[in-house]
Amino acid sequence: MADLAQEQRLDTPQTAQEFSFPLTAAYGIQVEFMQRLFETLERGEMGIFESPTGTGKSLSIICGALTWLARHRARAPAELSDDDATRPEWVRAYERKQRQLQADPAAEARARYERWESRVRRRELGEARARRQAGRQMGRVTTAAGRKRQADKADGASDDEHMVVAEYDSGGEQAPYAESVRRLLAARDRGRIAYDSDDSDCGDSEESGEPEEPSLPKVFYASRTHSQLQQFVGEIKRTAFAHTMRCVTLGSRVQLCTNDQVRGSARASAQQLTERCLELQQGKQRCAQLPARRTPMLDFRDALRVADIEDLAGAGRTRGVCAYYGARAAVASAHVVALPYNMLLSQSARAAMGISLRGSVVVVDEAHNLVDTILGVHSAVLDARTVDVLLDLVQRYFSRYWQRMRGSNVVYVRMTLALLRALRKYMQAAAAGTRVKRVGEFLQDARADHINVFKVDRYLRESRIGRKLNMFAERAGNAAKRTDHAAKRTDHAAKRTDHATEPAAYAAEPAVAPATAVAALEAFIECVGRPDRTGARIVERQGTHGTELAYVLLDASDAFGVLRLEARAVVLAGGTMAPTADVVAQLLPRPRSALCAAAERDDARLDPARVRVFAWGHVIHASHMRALVLGSGPTGTALRLTHAEQRDAARMRECGLALAALCNVVPGGVVVFFPSYALLAAMLREWRACGVAERIGRRKPLVAEAPGCGDVLAEYVAAVGREGGAVLLSVVGGRLSEGINFSDDLGRAVVMVGVPFPSLASPELCERLAYYESLGLVPDSDESGSGRKSESLGIGSAMGPRAREMYEALCMRAVNQSIGRAIRHQRDYAVVVFMDARYAEPRIARKLPRWITDGRPLEPLQFGPALAQVAAFFKQDFSV
Repeated sequence: MADLAQEQRLDTPQTAQEFSFPLTAAYGIQVEFMQRLFETLERGEMGIFESPTGTGKSLSIICGALTWLARHRARAPAELSDDDATRPEWVRAYERKQRQLQADPAAEARARYERWESRVRRRELGEARARRQAGRQMGRVTTAAGRKRQADKADGASDDEHMVVAEYDSGGEQAPYAESVRRLLAARDRGRIAYDSDDSDCGDSEESGEPEEPSLPKVFYASRTHSQLQQFVGEIKRTAFAHTMRCVTLGSRVQLCTNDQVRGSARASAQQLTERCLELQQGKQRCAQLPARRTPMLDFRDALRVADIEDLAGAGRTRGVCAYYGARAAVASAHVVALPYNMLLSQSARAAMGISLRGSVVVVDEAHNLVDTILGVHSAVLDARTVDVLLDLVQRYFSRYWQRMRGSNVVYVRMTLALLRALRKYMQAAAAGTRVKRVGEFLQDARADHINVFKVDRYLRESRIGRKLNMFAERAGNAAKRTDHAAKRTDHAAKRTDHATEPAAYAAEPAVAPATAVAALEAFIECVGRPDRTGARIVERQGTHGTELAYVLLDASDAFGVLRLEARAVVLAGGTMAPTADVVAQLLPRPRSALCAAAERDDARLDPARVRVFAWGHVIHASHMRALVLGSGPTGTALRLTHAEQRDAARMRECGLALAALCNVVPGGVVVFFPSYALLAAMLREWRACGVAERIGRRKPLVAEAPGCGDVLAEYVAAVGREGGAVLLSVVGGRLSEGINFSDDLGRAVVMVGVPFPSLASPELCERLAYYESLGLVPDSDESGSGRKSESLGIGSAMGPRAREMYEALCMRAVNQSIGRAIRHQRDYAVVVFMDARYAEPRIARKLPRWITDGRPLEPLQFGPALAQVAAFFKQDFSV
């Protein structure tokens, strides 16, 4: 915050042209959006921006954020007085130096890095010339024996040596070297090439003392899907910023790996692809796409301008370098970094990717599910079958190599084995049913409370033993396959019988791929080994493969708070962000939390009162949108579809009759959302039984979504084009409720059947509600409500006020996403029909987006007047 106070304030641009807006005209709400975004970034604040889909939100984010970034980098430093000639010259020289550093703090580091890069390029160019000259003079080694001798000499290590985990220093415990020696070793390691920031022994030695490339202030843009990131980068290419700024997109190895042999050997498994990639950085056969020389990767970085995933992969193949590591190398010099949620929201993922948010701004788009995403990123599941595979794998690895391990490796591998045995014994003794426990209580019940899980987690991460285990498993599996093939060639029947009795592991494929099992263990231990994380529970239940242990995080504030403190400013944007109050409450740590105490001087950044919230209406005329609530159906039956009443046959028929009548007056397509697949199927059966489905089908073809079904959307689009209209039955939270464009005739009406409250049968949800309620009743308490059964959680009529607010917000956020599928551009028009009287209740209605209600109260209507309003709506001339 001190750095912000010393900055010279930037004036907010007033016109679209000042924001370099690429179109001839901008909506008024776009200009206001860009202005408020510019101010939020300039002040270093947190803002929530709601702008409906179709209002040009992506372009507003790009022009607002990049205009600020360009002016921020060119900002003049705060003035330091230099008019006092009586002061000594060395004082004034010092002040001039300070002004220069303030103008560009990274200038010195950047110059040092550029000098280092220039030396590396010159040296590697000279070495390449020398190799070519030596090759012409001495010829090439052509015999197989000669090539093998050269490879053995260059490598100097056997396969077995690559299997043994390197010496591990557990933070000073049993350290084999003096502190001075360890400092020298660390300095030597810093001079090594390391494409993977998690791996310190994956490259060849280069010039020692390599400086770190200084990271420039930038915009980190995160969104949910690859297609949304691609669309965002495509929008940048339409603007003038494409010629002045660099943009790089981060993705996974599955998306960016350019080595076809590695992709083929991984058999489409992301985890196996990762392990194979890392193995090639350690073994004799180095990946051809990761050259030992640095120049090709530097050239790849310099050639990038504005690149999405496809651009990066294509450039990598063209230049013969790895696009995955090339993109990571380009982050420091980029102005904009587009990345998926999981890479941004996890602190460990940011560290592994070498991402620093310091001095930069973060924009999270489609942020309506941000809290749930954070909780999901920091959760993990481990089942009994995976534990069995891991225990067998680690035991065999330890039996093979324990005599060759050094330092504290033996201690920590034995500690890992003890933890796995404790988990297996606990799972074997687990009774049927579901139980929820605090992490400490679980470790005590599992007889693992004497094991320092935090140190086991640290060992797994820092020693990288997981990679050795994967290499060992793959080698053992290949050996077993070779033995099996040899047995079949000699005497198929006899040898097959003998082979079945051998003790060798992996004669058959294990139930769980070793790479998958190791990844599951590392994720679970990383979660359990965090004693400072609040609001965490272990959910124990019976799954498909025996007992499952699910680590569930209930509190997103610590994870988000760390991000908020690191970044200069954070912006959460979306088409439907309402309701926002509970989002702020769940994302920012409580005033007396450990995070706030540790960052006392930055408390202002974590203050909910300083969060700026903006919500804009739609670009359509008010006459193009109509929202109404049905209080009763055509026969006068009340439409209040509570969980107890929604399966009533009379009410289900009433909903069907109401939908059939709406189809008579609504042109084009009608999209109907249900709370669950079960209710959709039950209503459809009832409608077919009583003839309502046939009545609807006479007006519009009926298309229904089902779990695991084919391309329902394509079927619906084809029906609308063929018949001039259709009815699509879908589910809130399903595949068609987010990210789908039902513009124009694809969505002239959106019908919400019932209020989709989440199921309270979920123990995770019950614990989350109880925990959230406890924050208001007992400040800073992490114990209240833990471990209870759902009947005693205050759920239902006795639900506490904070829990009820959160429960309703979860529901309405999903509703808002669903109804936002219609009205996608300025000339679009549609009606939204809420087929449940509860939508008119103030607690529910105020959680709807502003552009739906336009500030008007919703009243439950009788069916006749409601149908008349819908018919009159579509008689308007929308072309005006």
